[in-house]
Amino acid sequence: MKKRGLIYLVVTIIYIILTIGIIKTTNLFNNVALAKSIQIILILFLIRIAIGCSLYIKGQFEKKKYSYKIIMNLGLLIFIIVNILRQLDLLVQNWNVLNIEDIYMNTIKSFSYFAVLTLPCIVILATYSIITNFVLIKKEGFSPNKLLGIIFGIFAFIGVVGSQSLYYIISGFLMNNDREFIKFSLDICINGSLSYFYTLIIATLYCNIKAANHIPSYNQDFIIILGSKIKKDGSLTPLLQGRVDKALSFGNKQYEISKKEIVYIPSGGKGIDEATSEAEAIKNYLISKDIKEKQIMIEDKSTSTIENMKFSKSIIEKVNNNAKVCFSTTNYHVFRSGVIANEQGLDCEGMGSKTKWYFYSNAIIREFIANIMFEKYKHIALLAIINISLLVLVLIGKYYNFICII
Repeated sequence: MKKRGLIYLVVTIIYIILTIGIIKTTNLFNNVALAKSIQIILILFLIRIAIGCSLYIKGQFEKKKYSYKIIMNLGLLIFIIVNILRQLDLLVQNWNVLNIEDIYMNTIKSFSYFAVLTLPCIVILATYSIITNFVLIKKEGFSPNKLLGIIFGIFAFIGVVGSQSLYYIISGFLMNNDREFIKFSLDICINGSLSYFYTLIIATLYCNIKAANHIPSYNQDFIIILGSKIKKDGSLTPLLQGRVDKALSFGNKQYEISKKEIVYIPSGGKGIDEATSEAEAIKNYLISKDIKEKQIMIEDKSTSTIENMKFSKSIIEKVNNNAKVCFSTTNYHVFRSGVIANEQGLDCEGMGSKTKWYFYSNAIIREFIANIMFEKYKHIALLAIINISLLVLVLIGKYYNFICII
């Protein structure tokens, strides 16, 4: 942590020194020279932010931490890298004729550019979500929560044409002189909001895939098996069996490598329509796989992932305050479970069992929505800040006649 902080401090000092040097050597009465200096300082500033985001993400991954801040920083990093390349292209292509108006338009349209650039990925993802959702309903039967992929796909397509649609609806109520300005403002703000969500979607997908494929170190004391709905006869569903089998595979591999036995903590209470608790059902399955009872400590009171982690932590701390802990769940659920565990003060690593291909996209969307809702007020505040800032920039551009459409 100290090393990364020192690196960022050095980067910041270098940025300040370069900025001061550029300002001192620039002819402020030469418009092209002034514009080039401003553009170079802007690029250096973006590089500084990108380095800061990279150092934070690297540090969290090295510490095997799960945090929504990783998603936020990764999303910001993706956007900034694209913007750095865009700003560099403007600088190189207009080296001898660059002006402040060009920098202004290039900067304010960066969200629109990013939205267009990522549009093919979002369209493919939306199409795939809709198709897999129909397959899911056909194979598993209908239920409202199985419509998430279709709903996401529809909203993604609406987002693609949203700017134009809003423009045509609103422009009917405006004078002709105002239409282009309103259209420009709407394009900027809507694409700013779309870019924000697009970066979150891409970053969430990456973090979920990385977390799902992670293998904890083979020196664990406990492994928490997160429960899910069981069959009416008390046996495990394929989804829950996958989680338990993943835990068993890890436990066997650890014993093979280090001869260290792991303690299994089946976690999950009893639902209204369930014959027994999920924890008891998992325990029975573990025993059927030749796991000794002394290696099993059940947690059968929880009704959510938060309680899974909270109650399991209490059990572990009664035995060992410094225990190494990991958990097993389904691949799409690993990252959010890790975040919840960290929120409960449980330092642990996760692993994910596979799920059916047509189920994965619907589940990932559910996880994305859960991630958004977990910090909804922060997202609302950030979106408000982004859009207010963009509107202020648009108004400044109108005042100084920087916006070419006005």
